Amino acid sequence: MSLAKNIRRWVPLLVLIVVAFGSWQAAQAADTDNPSVISVAYENELGTPLISARRIPETLQAPVADDAIQPAIGQFLSGLLAAQSDVQSCLSIEVDGRQLVNEGANLALIPASNQKLLTTYAALLQFGSNATFATTVYDFGSVADGVLDGDLYLVGGGDPFLISDDWRSQYDVRDEAGDVIPPEYIRPWSRLEDLADDIAASGITSITGSLIGDETLFDLERQGPWAERLIAQNQSGPLSALTVNEGFVRWGADNPAASLRTRADQPALNAVNVLARLLRDRGVTIRSTSVGEKPPGGNELARLESPPMSELILHVNSWSSNYGAEILVKQLGLAVNEEGSTAAGVAAVRAILGPVPELSLQGLVINDGSGLAETNRLTCPFLNDLLTVAGFDSILSRSLAIGGERGSLALKHVDTVTDGNLFAKTGTLNPTTALSGFLVSPEDPDVVLLFSYISNAELVGQEVKDLQEPFIESLTNYPDAPDIEVLDPLDPVPSPAGG
Repeated sequence: MSLAKNIRRWVPLLVLIVVAFGSWQAAQAADTDNPSVISVAYENELGTPLISARRIPETLQAPVADDAIQPAIGQFLSGLLAAQSDVQSCLSIEVDGRQLVNEGANLALIPASNQKLLTTYAALLQFGSNATFATTVYDFGSVADGVLDGDLYLVGGGDPFLISDDWRSQYDVRDEAGDVIPPEYIRPWSRLEDLADDIAASGITSITGSLIGDETLFDLERQGPWAERLIAQNQSGPLSALTVNEGFVRWGADNPAASLRTRADQPALNAVNVLARLLRDRGVTIRSTSVGEKPPGGNELARLESPPMSELILHVNSWSSNYGAEILVKQLGLAVNEEGSTAAGVAAVRAILGPVPELSLQGLVINDGSGLAETNRLTCPFLNDLLTVAGFDSILSRSLAIGGERGSLALKHVDTVTDGNLFAKTGTLNPTTALSGFLVSPEDPDVVLLFSYISNAELVGQEVKDLQEPFIESLTNYPDAPDIEVLDPLDPVPSPAGG
């Protein structure tokens, strides 16, 4: 520990000593020629000397607690290198604005899904927490006796989580009797069935023309700047302003594994085909489906709003939705740069976050919204700064996965002291493992550690990954220091009157 750091820690005690000495000198120099004519009898004596560590409990407890956690931090950092020699890591941990460690502060590393923190925070700043994106239906033609003599347009508004009920069912957990167990945490979605219900309720029973999908809000680039293996692994469905079920046409009926999914060649056409099926189930006859741009005008027949932005980012961050993050980036590109593309979106992220005084984007590389791009680069101090600006009680922070309970951390830290006390964004790619967020002390909920951690290697091994979970759990020992009550001034000790 540096000399400067030691000096800073004991400054409050030194100040107290100086003040006490000054007071003693003043008392010695005071005019005492005329003593009080009234004899004063003190009923109590001081239980704690004037110059005592007990008189600065919060100041003393902090450095003791900070020192006590250092061995666990050091053991983790040395363990990373012992586990894999080519690993590069950064680790930043803060509490109450004090820095406990800032290892690898200048390393700009591949963040994987920690990149979603930038995307979702920028989306909150740009759109606000209540913003929604609408999927709309327009009819062109006349309606008589339930027959629409013309076309029906399904216009995509960039809702990332527009789904059908059979997509949702792959996430169902069932008991031994086969009944669905209601989840404690529900992913925010919008149901295409609701839109079909509204169309059927309008009285239309058949369409002489076509049901046409309009995806012109965004460009037609179906993926970001990603490695081919990630596209082949279905890490994201094909991107479109009009899509249902994240752009997949088939998936595991009761298994959400990405490897079981089949991508739609034309996501907008897939969306209208799914809606056509739902309409037929409701007695509405559809002759054909196609894709095209809606002409000006038309009658708005039905509208389906997405969940609000606060819930969209909850879905993106807790369950680490790559598709959702990429659609939000295109929304940002459209809003800021009038172009619904990934390139315009990442430029918008920089434009939105750049003016925030507490954030410096110097040295950062932002190439997509989800973190699938292995050309992205972030630093741990930047992630800490972003989370600090947002705040622990913010909408962003409350959108994070919860250890042992929700999202990508639901199966980690189960039945440990970290269960329910860890709020973090996970990140995993072949060259990356990462975790950033907040850890609440199980002993004192007012104590919150803020941390960011990234490790990179050509291929991060399992031994490195295995160190992360026990390290986070070891941090719950903070603050391992004398209770403030122990350091508080003692109660006055009674003494006989006049003693």
